[in-house]
Amino acid sequence: MKKVNYFRSVLAAILLFGVASCDDDDQALVLAEEQEQEQPQEQPMTEESISVVINEVRFQGDDTVELLNNGQSSIDLSNYWLCLGPGQYVEVGTLTPVSGSLNLASGEYLVINYDLPDTDGGLGLYNTNEFTNTDALVDFVQWGSAGSARENVAVAAGQWIAGEFVDTVSSSNNSIAYDGEGNASNDWAEITSPTFGAVNEISEPTTSSFNITITNIINYLAVQVFNTPDGASDPGPVANVDGSYSFEFKAVSGARLNFATMQVVSNDWFYAPTGAGIALFENGSPATGDITDQIYLWDSGTEEEDPATFTSAPGGAEAGEPDDDNTVRMVTNDVTSMVSVSLDYDETTSLFTLQIKNLKGANDANEPVILAPGIAIIHAQDDPLFTVGEPDRGLGLAKIAVQGNPADLYNWFAEVGSTGAPLRLSSSLSVLAPAVAYAFDTESDPVFTQGETAISGSGIEESAEDGNNQIIFDYINDTLGFPVAKSNESMPIAPGQSFTFTLENIPTGYKLGFNTMLVNTNDWFLAYNNSGFELFDENGNPKMGTEATEKSYLYDAGTEVDQEVGFGADQPMRQAGPNSGAADENTAIRRVMEIEDLQFGKGIISSPAGVVGYADERGGYNLIKITISSN
Repeated sequence: MKKVNYFRSVLAAILLFGVASCDDDDQALVLAEEQEQEQPQEQPMTEESISVVINEVRFQGDDTVELLNNGQSSIDLSNYWLCLGPGQYVEVGTLTPVSGSLNLASGEYLVINYDLPDTDGGLGLYNTNEFTNTDALVDFVQWGSAGSARENVAVAAGQWIAGEFVDTVSSSNNSIAYDGEGNASNDWAEITSPTFGAVNEISEPTTSSFNITITNIINYLAVQVFNTPDGASDPGPVANVDGSYSFEFKAVSGARLNFATMQVVSNDWFYAPTGAGIALFENGSPATGDITDQIYLWDSGTEEEDPATFTSAPGGAEAGEPDDDNTVRMVTNDVTSMVSVSLDYDETTSLFTLQIKNLKGANDANEPVILAPGIAIIHAQDDPLFTVGEPDRGLGLAKIAVQGNPADLYNWFAEVGSTGAPLRLSSSLSVLAPAVAYAFDTESDPVFTQGETAISGSGIEESAEDGNNQIIFDYINDTLGFPVAKSNESMPIAPGQSFTFTLENIPTGYKLGFNTMLVNTNDWFLAYNNSGFELFDENGNPKMGTEATEKSYLYDAGTEVDQEVGFGADQPMRQAGPNSGAADENTAIRRVMEIEDLQFGKGIISSPAGVVGYADERGGYNLIKITISSN
């Protein structure tokens, strides 16, 4: 995309540009002999000469200019001049027409090729090369950034020709065309099918507005089976009084614990916390001690309760009748007479230990209790195992509740994708920093390039190191001139929360980019693939859904030395101030291909592509989901 400002003029205000743009011959790039040639006599302005207009311009790709005689008489354009700026001009008569004649009849078109700047430029049509004579300017069109346009045009008197800056040129094959009347910027429009040598067919550009949602989907952080009773060497149930299961795990602040273990003396009951789980830290300190009051007995909604079909041991073959109520619901909120559950924490190893103790045993006459092998999940969002009042999800909880078999549910949580990276387990627990979303029409993302050093002033460093999205927003908005929005939410988002954006009036052919920091790192950011996500399908219809999640990746900005995820002293939640870490020797922006999970003890997670989208078939870090809708 280019910001484009178009000025047509036959009036004195626009003639100001004639003084501004082509009279500085200190910078002229013309041959000395050309400068010494006698200048032709000025041609007086007439109705005929005023009627010639620049009608269509393609300034990328095959540079082409179309002139139209919309007057009543033929005009010889041989001695007219095209001027791009100081010292850059050519006599029309020296150019070979692509179509049309230099002696241009009324209503006819002259099409010529003339090298034009792809970025900032202004093309004037003069009836003489005495460019200091403001009466010589016949017509004028300008494209480029607002800043450079003002520098080029606002001169001596300090005046500026009023006009709007509009977005245009979404492809190098497109042109900008005059609508045939008026002298304002909005009398020009981009057309995707150039009409050189014919009447311009201008229609309103197709645009759409998009609502973008970036959700922090970090949830499942570690999973394990507990199946061997304390003091035993082989897996099995806990049937004796004061027998127990114990297991160790690592976790950091913000993580929660959930588990499920069968009450074997039932058809389908199990012990577990609520969907919210057990908060493992309170005000930064590890939660320890007796937590039995947070444990409940649940009915999985799988079988009717019938003592005749109770199994005496996990995995029993007998099965009861299907439950008339297939929802998961609470049996009792007081299990303190049945089991005892406690948490311990070792400051030296940073390991929690959970113990589930059987208080009744299998032989209790009134309330026999047998515990079966179960599953534990460390999570960041609610309801990792079930949702109260809804049917079992069919992922393996029923197997735990009916047979005491956690294998199916464990395998679902721990499943990996085609690259061996997790499909569902998140690599790390972190908030995401306030983000930006933007649209662009260049071949690749103009904000950053994988394999290259971050562009100075682009805001990549500030965003990736400190979660500051203001500089990258200003760079995209002011320097690049692309549509951009900061997230409506100004604070970091935790798991389960979202950033929302609205990108308005995006032309067909544009692509999506975004940027947000993974805050528990030194300089890692999440973004879409460098090619950008196509916001429109092949028919020009806006895309909707979560497709943009698939090729979103985790990048190392190459600006600061990496420290352990979640523990680095120079990471935002622990650093003394912004930009406080040591400089990275490798300054190239690159994909993060592996993460060592010290937070939860999963070890090295390898994702060759640096995948961050949830449930990508390749497997990855499972950090975000991108959702797009169109207004």
